[in-house]
Amino acid sequence: MTGKLETLSTAIFKKGNKSDPSNYRPISLTSTICKVMESIIRDHNHIMDFFFQNNYFSKNQFGFIKGRSTALQLLRITDEWTTQLDSGGQVDVIYTDFAKAFDADPHRRLLSKIKSYNINQRLILWIQDFLCSRKQSIGVNGEFSSWFEVLNGIPQGRILGPLLFLIYTNDLPELFASQDDSSKLYLYAEDAKIFKVVSQKTD
Repeated sequence: MTGKLETLSTAIFKKGNKSDPSNYRPISLTSTICKVMESIIRDHNHIMDFFFQNNYFSKNQFGFIKGRSTALQLLRITDEWTTQLDSGGQVDVIYTDFAKAFDADPHRRLLSKIKSYNINQRLILWIQDFLCSRKQSIGVNGEFSSWFEVLNGIPQGRILGPLLFLIYTNDLPELFASQDDSSKLYLYAEDAKIFKVVSQKTD
């Protein structure tokens, strides 16, 4: 894959005021052959197996990963909270949702993270071509915008999108814990639960 990759997108309403363009999510519309290639890269090229075999996926991420679910995350967290409460502790929790999570990831930073896992170089080059040098046009009610360069974001409505997002955010729980060992962060895709055990006033 070389040169410019042109993608048509349709704007899907998410929430809020329908007259506000920022409340719409762009879903990429691409050819079948591109989706087939994404499937090959994700599944048949063993990229998922590579991450599983090397235990690269964070144990605190429960989204888009086979064998993990919201139910399992809830059981894990409830068990931790119950243990603390039974011992007389207090648990403070913050629930967050990354705004426009798939749209904000800078391509250069994402590629840098992909390279850090020592993935096959040819695969990295394919993903680089897939992400970079992209032009996009948005369609609403049969009318289309001008073509514009896309420098950030993982295409939504695509097969590779969730995997690339996992790689981009994979080190977040560990980085969070390294700042404060009494705090933890659990993820389900872009939804995050941050909690801290409170045992003294300084907490």
